[in-house]
Amino acid sequence: MTIQCLVYNLFDNLITGDETWVHLNTPETKHDSMTWKHPSSPITKKFKVQRSAAKVMATVFWDAKVVILLDILPLGQCINAARYCSTLDRLKEAIRRKRPGLLRRGFVLQHNNATPHSANLT
Repeated sequence: MTIQCLVYNLFDNLITGDETWVHLNTPETKHDSMTWKHPSSPITKKFKVQRSAAKVMATVFWDAKVVILLDILPLGQCINAARYCSTLDRLKEAIRRKRPGLLRRGFVLQHNNATPHSANLT
């Protein structure tokens, strides 16, 4: 087996996960709100708008072919051992539905930003 085949096999069996904060209100920029106007038309004033303080945590798992799971944490909750295990259970079900061959062949899970979990549950 060549190195190229090994690399392709690695990426076929690799599932990546990452977490990010998603603001519930993302205002448009001044550039986004620009419109064409006649030179004699009055200038519109664009007020400074800030992002909302409300945000949720989104966890995404994907492979080389498809987004497997998008898990959004309810507002006000944080990730703990029980929630992480629940997300992994939903990931397993999503893999079974979207990429059934991966469960049979086995896969590598690379979860970005994940600190080692010290709870016995995980």
